[in-house]
Amino acid sequence: MKSDDARRDGRLAEQGIQTAQFPTAKFELTEPVDLDKTPAEGVSVSARATGNLTLHGVTRKVTIPLDAKLTNGVIVVTGSLDIKLPDYKIERPTSFAVLSIEDHGAFEIQLFFSHAG
Repeated sequence: MKSDDARRDGRLAEQGIQTAQFPTAKFELTEPVDLDKTPAEGVSVSARATGNLTLHGVTRKVTIPLDAKLTNGVIVVTGSLDIKLPDYKIERPTSFAVLSIEDHGAFEIQLFFSHAG
């Protein structure tokens, strides 16, 4: 997670997300993603990715809205999902470096697809 303050990010990583104990987040699809069709060059196509998001050792079923666009022969897929930290048992850190922190954040993905060869 990133904010506008490196000290806050460090406290969140150490105390909140506990990256030493939970070093990775994982999103695993449970349903196929249907783009309907390959997007035309420069045209956005919407889709949804449904799967299990594991963060801080907690797994929850989520659906992430996606946007796919063909750019220079590469399909670029982006998505963002608002998450509530308490849903993943992430506590807000407390210290002088962290005056305040919201109880939510965003899980963001960016994927690139191109023809092999």
